[in-house]
Amino acid sequence: MSRIFGCSFISCVLFFCTVISAQDNALSVYTEHFAPYTIVGEGNRLSGSAVSKVNQALTLTGIETNIEVVPWARAYNMALSQPNVLLFSMAKTHQRTPLFHWLYKITTLKYDFYSLRSGKISVASIEDALTYTTVAIRGSYEESKLLSLGFTETDNLVVVANMEQAWQMLSKGRVHTMFASHIPAQIATKHAPQYIRHQAIDDSQELYVVASLSTDVQFIEALKLAFEQLEKTSP
Repeated sequence: MSRIFGCSFISCVLFFCTVISAQDNALSVYTEHFAPYTIVGEGNRLSGSAVSKVNQALTLTGIETNIEVVPWARAYNMALSQPNVLLFSMAKTHQRTPLFHWLYKITTLKYDFYSLRSGKISVASIEDALTYTTVAIRGSYEESKLLSLGFTETDNLVVVANMEQAWQMLSKGRVHTMFASHIPAQIATKHAPQYIRHQAIDDSQELYVVASLSTDVQFIEALKLAFEQLEKTSP
């Protein structure tokens, strides 16, 4: 049975590769620095578990394109408005569900508030959190969640372009807290003890690879098939 499935998969991929190679429009792929899923190293070299999975899927389908690292708000807007756009890693919310093709689940993340240990901040509830200034990435799930909880940019919310800037704001004491799913590896290795994770909210979100709604169906079907095969062959 597995041999039959393997042959069938290869035949399907070859079919989609033939169709895709004839497409006039290329597929654009965007991501942001979000370790350990996307890591931007020296010379803008990309690594990380999500980057690896997306590259494997692109290889299986024969789609030749580069993964570009851009600010999240810009990438999100392009995925909303332009055809043939692949984007990762995006939290799947009720509001976002009808706006994209959801191709592959990367992981599930739990979000909490973080603060500096030296700040002696106590966040045991949303009411507590609202008394402090927090930071989030523009256009991110974290920003939308904080806005829904009552945070505002005129009062207690600071919005920045990327994750690195957000953690810098917190580490330098320019904000009291940060709403995030985890401490990035490069920060945790050296500075994790200086942060406290507060259990103030029960919030988990699934992280996905998505495509814009106007993406060519040939891209969508080929990538879905590739991700399915990768999931079946994962150890």
